[in-house]
Amino acid sequence: MNLFDQRNPFVALIVLGSLIILIYSSWGIYAVSERSRQLDQFEHYQPYWQSLNLQNYAYVIEEGCMFASKTSATVRGGEHNFVQFENQHFGGSATIEYFFDQAAQAIKEAHHLELRFNGDYGFPEVIRVDWSKDIIDDECFYRVTKFKQHEL
Repeated sequence: MNLFDQRNPFVALIVLGSLIILIYSSWGIYAVSERSRQLDQFEHYQPYWQSLNLQNYAYVIEEGCMFASKTSATVRGGEHNFVQFENQHFGGSATIEYFFDQAAQAIKEAHHLELRFNGDYGFPEVIRVDWSKDIIDDECFYRVTKFKQHEL
């Protein structure tokens, strides 16, 4: 009896099992490489943002975890001032440094993460995170828009 006879049902099991292992291995390699890419970007952009040492700028914060808020932030001489546009009872005081902290935590702990940095200034522009695959409604997002550097 030849094990690899095409009429042998074990051949189909071996082939299908091998394909399943190959597919899951490829997915695992992608997931690890994506985290590595995000960590590399983080390690590149955070020192760049800090090196700019901007003292006067403005931006709009959109953030949400179950509830969403939109806030305008103005920084003058390193001091933050926040004006909330929407949902006065949630969020509204997130600094760029806070977004870096959230990105670092998400890179380490999140089930799924979408992370995009601003090419000119290096701050996290978009963070979309699903903290756990087993929990519904634990997804959060942070978005920085309308960033503008001010000159005194």
